[in-house]
Amino acid sequence: MPNILKPAPRFSRRTFLRGAGVTLALPWLEAMVPFKASAAAAGAPKRAVFCMWGLGVNGRDFTPATTGLDYAMTPILKPIESFRDKFTVVTGMKLTHSGGHAGDRTFLTGTNTREAGVDLRISCDQEMAAAIGRDVRFPSLTLGIKRGTGFGKPQDNTLSWNRNGIPIPSENRPHVLFDQLFRPETEESLAQREAQFEKRGSLLDSIHAETKQFTSMLGRTDKEKMDEYLTAVRDLEISMQQDREWLRVPKPDVEEIEFGSDQGLDPDKGGLDYRRYQRLMFDVITLALQTDSTRVVSYMPRKDNSDGTGAYRSKGNPYGYHEMTHHGEDADKLKWLTQSDVWYFEEWAYFLEKLASVKEGERTLLDNTVAVWGSTGGTINAHNNHTLPAVVCGGAGHGIKHQGHINEEGAYYGNLWKTLFSAYGVPTPEDFQGGEANGIIRPLLA
Repeated sequence: MPNILKPAPRFSRRTFLRGAGVTLALPWLEAMVPFKASAAAAGAPKRAVFCMWGLGVNGRDFTPATTGLDYAMTPILKPIESFRDKFTVVTGMKLTHSGGHAGDRTFLTGTNTREAGVDLRISCDQEMAAAIGRDVRFPSLTLGIKRGTGFGKPQDNTLSWNRNGIPIPSENRPHVLFDQLFRPETEESLAQREAQFEKRGSLLDSIHAETKQFTSMLGRTDKEKMDEYLTAVRDLEISMQQDREWLRVPKPDVEEIEFGSDQGLDPDKGGLDYRRYQRLMFDVITLALQTDSTRVVSYMPRKDNSDGTGAYRSKGNPYGYHEMTHHGEDADKLKWLTQSDVWYFEEWAYFLEKLASVKEGERTLLDNTVAVWGSTGGTINAHNNHTLPAVVCGGAGHGIKHQGHINEEGAYYGNLWKTLFSAYGVPTPEDFQGGEANGIIRPLLA
């Protein structure tokens, strides 16, 4: 009789180990894959990282001269050359509402949300998280070089907007993010959070009771406004319920990161060692993806206008990044602009190396994550809303086919996001990108 191997046992992603009064959540395991899952996906979770680097890049030393797989590596892309078969450079895209110093708000929404009377809309990272992040503790993470939303200021601190058009605050401290993701709760902290849930729940119940009677006395326009308000309240209730379900599920047990002194870890305090800071942020993001604590990340490592990074002043650069982008063909500013871009891409290379170092079956975390380096600043001079750059990295395990360099001259930036949604099998919602997406970049799809 032939030797027939029995299939290995399969477990749910929500499987826990219980013993001696302790409950432990399991990490992602191959045994959690349905037995007949496709070999291409290998059962690993789909992840997406959306990064916007404000103010653009020196396009003359970034953009390859030719398209296709055999393009010559440019000076700015040189730090990631070892990953050549793991990324695709996409150039020539546009955003109607970008340019200037305020591309942050349109990067993931596509909409002109700074004009009065324009509807604020959801960002595509949140639409992606709703599709692929439902089963994890943090469906998405919103991160940036500055903390909070920055709403009402010339530039935002966040790339993410919820379905009610409300900005989602960014976290910018790697040690605080690590604690949120991995620091074990104590019985005292659990009790405090339970009490907070009860208090907020009672408050929301009260709001529902009062608004029901109040709304009946309003006219049509005011009722529509109240419906929007109550939708936001319901979303808050759903979020609270999800948080509560995870409250007593232990966080993943990971090796402690050595953060050192708080000085230099909080960009809002000054004295920032940007290289150390940036690599710690990428360390924590990698851990978050590796432990399946989250599946979607939006991150703004450099802002528009006042970039918040120092542009490597400690390495001898005499200019701020914003100043260099308005170079006026000054040779010295152009030289330092390229040099600083090379250093920034060294940070991105570090992130790719971290993702590639994590094995997931026969693939790596990089293969199972689409990580996009992008910007809403044009690449020739100042900050145009055309010739926008992007580098699409990873994702080969989930339908991305890398093509070297693709020139998408005149195509909407939202077409790139639509392509990622297509690769992940996620339908694009109605009014996706507010109309700033009218196709896909087909060569990127396997």
